[in-house]
Amino acid sequence: MARATPGSGGDSRMDAAPLTVAAVARTLGVAASTLRTWDRRYGLGPSAHQAGSHRRYTPDDVARLQTMRRLTLRGVAPVDAARIATESGSADSRDGQETGPAEEADDGSLALDPLTLAAAAVEPDLRRVHRMLSRATREAGVVAVWTDLVRPAAEMVDKGRHRLAQRPGNDPHGVMQVGLMQAIRERAVSGTAPVRVLAAAADRVAAHVIAGGLAEAGVGALVVPAEHLPVDAEPLAWLPEGEATVLAVIGNPPGAEDVVTRCSERGDVNVFLLGDESPSLWLPHVHRVRTAAAAVAEIAATVP
Repeated sequence: MARATPGSGGDSRMDAAPLTVAAVARTLGVAASTLRTWDRRYGLGPSAHQAGSHRRYTPDDVARLQTMRRLTLRGVAPVDAARIATESGSADSRDGQETGPAEEADDGSLALDPLTLAAAAVEPDLRRVHRMLSRATREAGVVAVWTDLVRPAAEMVDKGRHRLAQRPGNDPHGVMQVGLMQAIRERAVSGTAPVRVLAAAADRVAAHVIAGGLAEAGVGALVVPAEHLPVDAEPLAWLPEGEATVLAVIGNPPGAEDVVTRCSERGDVNVFLLGDESPSLWLPHVHRVRTAAAAVAEIAATVP
């Protein structure tokens, strides 16, 4: 009979065996005194105890320490890294017992602040980012999450050391955008969509935020990429009469001035311009709004 060799998967108990401080220190590449400091200050210590011996680190303990190590190397303050590592460990333990949607896994213990979101995006931990944003949108709404949580977190990411270079596949901004899109999709409404939101690629996320805010108000909306606008003889075919009654324009995407002018001339579409770079047009049925929250409120009030 062949003998099982270490690392061959012959005995799963070996992987789960509690480890000493020295063994974990070697694994993480830190001093044993650092682990004792993390235990004393942040509670990231060993949890396994055997009679007559010192406490030892379980695989879950090591996973939390690995998260702590990664975050501190990326410039996150130790106290914040410890909090995130603790939350991540608790969430991972629940993940093994999940049977429902991801949003049901959040018991309210995840911190919802820009620093925590930025750290999770840098790690990157898409699942935790999604859990945070899903809960935040349920509690505060899509637009508030965008302005008070996601955008400040993005600014923090831009100020970090990793802004200069990123490993392949690591894109903190992309992680936050995907997590936010997932949260917005959960707020979507079925049925008709009387609103169209026109935006260039650079403003696409903001367009989805406004559409998501409208969905929360019970108003259906569709996001229209400006680069896909038709250039044939029917330039407003994507705004069918009797169906699309409102057009929101984010910034100044290509072709916006022509579209807004045609809508004003047609007379059955209310146009809302949002952003400092929006077209300088003052026409009938054309309105200006300063913020995403104002856009959602005024558009929702316009739709019957």
